[in-house]
Amino acid sequence: MIWNLTKNLRKKDTSILKYITLFLLTFSQLFALVDINNATAEELLELNGIGKAKSQKIINYREKNSCFKSIDELADIDGISKQIILTNRANLTLGSCKIVKVEDANPNSSLKDVLLDPINIIFVIIIFILGFLDQKTGKDLKSQIVSVGVLGTFVGIFIGLQAFNPADITNSVNEILVGLKTAFFTSIVGMSVSTILSVYQELKNKSEDE
Repeated sequence: MIWNLTKNLRKKDTSILKYITLFLLTFSQLFALVDINNATAEELLELNGIGKAKSQKIINYREKNSCFKSIDELADIDGISKQIILTNRANLTLGSCKIVKVEDANPNSSLKDVLLDPINIIFVIIIFILGFLDQKTGKDLKSQIVSVGVLGTFVGIFIGLQAFNPADITNSVNEILVGLKTAFFTSIVGMSVSTILSVYQELKNKSEDE
């Protein structure tokens, strides 16, 4: 009786071991899948028939076309045959696309965004106040006007850098470029106002001398 009980326990242990092994194989297979919409170049190298050149082509295509809509779309990439796709299909998956396609900007709307940017408005107001005081009081504030414009630029760059995400360089670069486009506006205004005041003062002095 004890022998039969021991034998049954061994059978149950063997059955449990089979289930555990099957679970582990399924679990490992799940994590072995390569997400072609988010995989790095190194992860793509795990696929059969994919070297460094082809992995980079996959990433370039993904960034240009805002990810893959289907696994078969890999065939549109030069050097990747249908046979390579067939060989790797069981290890491929399509994750959610994290790439935001940047549309061509409308120049008019971009200029409007720059003009209405709160940082620009604040620094431009300060610049014009200094310009008014320069003329009203007779004090030379042109260097201060330029400094305020440059300060506005650095503030804009600093704010733009806050959106930088090392894990998502593609979209982060777009955010930084938009921030830079806005930031340099204050320097342009500061230098322009300073130059105009200098020219006006020079012409005024010549007129008074005559």
